[in-house]
Formats: sequence, structure tokens, C-alpha cells
Amino acid sequence: MKTDKRFAITDVAVIDGNGGRPVPDQAVIINGDRIEKVCPAEEIKGDAIEKISLPGKYVMPGLIDSHVHLMGVTDLKYWGMVEYSATLTHSYSQALRLLKYGFTSVRDISENGIYLKRAFNAPGATGPRIVACGRGLSRTGGHADITQLDDVAYAERNCMVSYYADGPDECRKAVRKIFRTGADQIKFWATGGGNNYIDRYTDIHYTEEEIRAICEEAKLIEGTKVLAHCERPELSKICIEAGVDSIEHCDGYAPFLCDLMKEHNVYLVPTMRLLVKWMEDITSDDFTAYLDETLPKFFQRDLLSNVDTVEEELEAVEEVKAAFLHAYENGIKIGVGSDTCFEGSTPFGWYGVLELECMQECGMPADQVIRSATKINSEILGLDEYLGTVKEGKIADLLIVSKDPTEDVRVFKDNEIIEYIYMGGELVVDHGRMLL
Repeated sequence: MKTDKRFAITDVAVIDGNGGRPVPDQAVIINGDRIEKVCPAEEIKGDAIEKISLPGKYVMPGLIDSHVHLMGVTDLKYWGMVEYSATLTHSYSQALRLLKYGFTSVRDISENGIYLKRAFNAPGATGPRIVACGRGLSRTGGHADITQLDDVAYAERNCMVSYYADGPDECRKAVRKIFRTGADQIKFWATGGGNNYIDRYTDIHYTEEEIRAICEEAKLIEGTKVLAHCERPELSKICIEAGVDSIEHCDGYAPFLCDLMKEHNVYLVPTMRLLVKWMEDITSDDFTAYLDETLPKFFQRDLLSNVDTVEEELEAVEEVKAAFLHAYENGIKIGVGSDTCFEGSTPFGWYGVLELECMQECGMPADQVIRSATKINSEILGLDEYLGTVKEGKIADLLIVSKDPTEDVRVFKDNEIIEYIYMGGELVVDHGRMLL
């Protein structure tokens, strides 16, 4: 997606991605795929440069979702039971929906993301920029194992989100296999996450020795970042000390981690909507029936203890909200990750918008949510030199919107406010219409 075109978007307010209010009456000069200059509109009035005047509109960096799974599967009950070619086709359309909602870059954990990254980088192709993790690392029987399939070898072949690795040596080997596919970053599941009957989110899935092996092996490749799904703060501490760059999910954060995360420059990707609205979004009648019919309620000891009552779920939600607010108020770098994975329960693009809304409702000001979704997320992706702010020299991945999201991010719930989307200086979405 290369262009030699030079033009200016003028008479606009600029939201630069650094937080704070928009700067009015600005011009953004685009030269090829880069931002050449940001300046007051009056400075270019006499220039011969082509001008696109958009008074009353706002220019901002493209949104970034740092936690998605382009698995091409409509619902959890079909995970691992859909032909690979079909998942790749579906994941292509999921990626385009992310773009139409303003997410010009994403970090994906799935095998499909490896191929989509290459496809969208081809000349003439349109899609979000993908920082691809490829498959992550799951222990056998872990959070990303397809435990409804009895044949472990078959399950791993058909699990487009993970390799199964047990013990330090297998973990090192799996990291090398993931790099072989062309992954940008390495993901692993340090704890459970409640996906199946042996996957309580409180259970530890990797030992300190295994975690250190993963991080050490990943860091042999210069510039590699490691992300850990972790829903136990005490294990987050081990992950941070081992070299993890981001903790995924806010229930893996607690106040005692604050100074340690700052010391090691570790980011938090809280996935707030998924955690706060779990019962509302995920536990639909169909999904609950599926769980009741096919996945026994963990172990006999759990059945008898009546775990996961509604009251306990509500208490957990309040704990997550308090942890998020503590992290924000104490200066932890917080990104935006929706954990979009299954179209039926977490619609692609839309669920990212709901994540923005939830972060605002949980105490983060709107302008800081936008900063998290742009500048901070560009750092999490390792692309802050190129993306995340409206600044000279950055790649021109830009949104033109008709309302100010720094006042209230919920304006994105009306997708029509996104009038134009530019990728690398090229117009790719015009009032909701993809220009392929």
C-alpha cells in the first residue's frame, strides 16, 4: 500500500494521541505514506498543495486493539471443529470489520494472523496492520487446549491459537516453532481462564522454570515482546521478573505489583469488557446450555462447593474494577485489548468499541482511553516509532471523525461518525464503504 501522493487535510481539529483536548484549525500534510507536517491551517493557505478541507471534523490516529484472536470461528462450541480453510476465510472478513470500526492495527494471537499479515502487506491489499503472535503456548489441558476433542494430537493440529508445550525444553522448542512461522511476538497462558471443565482461571498452568524458559528463548530474537495471559497476581509477579512485557487481563493485577511493573516497564492490557460484562456477553442461553450439556462443572469437589455463584461473580467484577482504577491512578501503562475471539459473543470491531466504553465507565477519562488505544498500544505493539500519534514522520494511519471522542468514547458506538479511514496515506474506507 504505497503512494507518492502529497496532500493536506485541513481546517480540522487534531487529536494527537498523547491525551488532552483536540487542537483546532490545523492541517495535516501527508506525503506518500507518512505525515510530513502538522501545523495551523493558515500556514498553508497560499501553498499549491492539494487541500481537502474538512471543517468541523477531527483527525486522530487509527485505533489499535492489542488483543484479538482472528480464529475465524463463530462460537466457542465450534472451536477446533471447523476446517482450517473455512476459518481463514472467516478471519479475513473479521479483520475487515475491525478496520471498518477504526482499528487500523491489531495484535493477533492465532495462526491465521500470520497469513493475514502477509496478505495485507501485499501490493493493492487492504486490511488492518497485524502484529502477529501466531500460536501461543498452552500446557496440555490448559486454557487454549481443545479439551472437547479426545485426540490430543488432532486437537493441537486443529487449534489455530496454540501449541501444547510442557516442561522448559518443550517450551523452548515451541517458541522456536512459533518464530519459524514468522511471528512478531510470543504469547503464553500462565493460568487458566474458564474455557472448559479443567480450566479454572485461578489455577497455575506454567511453573516459574517454564515461564523463564519461554521468556529467555523469546528474547534471543532481538526486539521480541512477550505477553502473558495471567489471572493470578502472584503469578504475574513471576512473569514480570522473568521478562514478560505485558500482563493480559486485569484480574492478574493487584496493587502490590505496581512498583514492580513500573520498574520493569510492563504494560497492562486489562480486557475490561470481557471481565466486567462476562455474564451479559458470554453466558447467553445457548452458551449456558452448551456448557451444561457438554462440559461438567469442573471437578466433583467444585460441584459440591457450589462455586461460581452469581454473588461471587459480582464480587469478582468489583475487584476487577478496583484493580483497574488503582492501576490507572498509579501510573501503570494501560493498553486497550478487547480479547475479541468468537463472532457470536464478541463481534469483531464492535467489541473493541465496547472495550473503550467499559474503560471509560470504570474510571479512565475519555482522552486517556484514546491515548491507551493509540499511543500506548503502539508501544505495546513495538511500533511506536511509526504509529500511534499524529506527528511528523509517523505513518499516516488516520481516522477522520465527526465527533470528539476525547469528550466521550461512546461516540464510536455510532460507526457513522467515522467518515474516512486512511492507511499509509491511502483512503481505504469512505463513509463505511471499503475501497479495495
